[in-house]
Formats: sequence, structure tokens, C-alpha cells
Amino acid sequence: MSADGRTARDVLLGLMKTCRKLGVSFYRYLGDRLRVPGAMPVPPLPDLVRQAAATA
Repeated sequence: MSADGRTARDVLLGLMKTCRKLGVSFYRYLGDRLRVPGAMPVPPLPDLVRQAAATA
């Protein structure tokens, strides 16, 4: 695996873990960000993190 491949994997795994912790579907999040037609909207992750921190 190349260095770029490792970096891409690490980024996606980190994103998956963040989505899981926030209770957001990773695939729904990607669908919204990649503008898949018919995808349900998902707020930006920084907003969700702030919201989770405020309720904790």
C-alpha cells in the first residue's frame, strides 16, 4: 500500500469513527457530502460535535 493509500484509509476510518460516536450513518454522511441525488441532508460534523459537547 502506498503512503497516499494509507493516508486515505486513515482519514476515512477517522471519519467513520466520528460518525459512529455522533450517531450519524457514515454512508448517509458521505451521500450528503458527495451530493448523491436523493441523499438525506446531514449537518456539518463540527456542528454535530459542538451540539454533542453542549448536551454532555
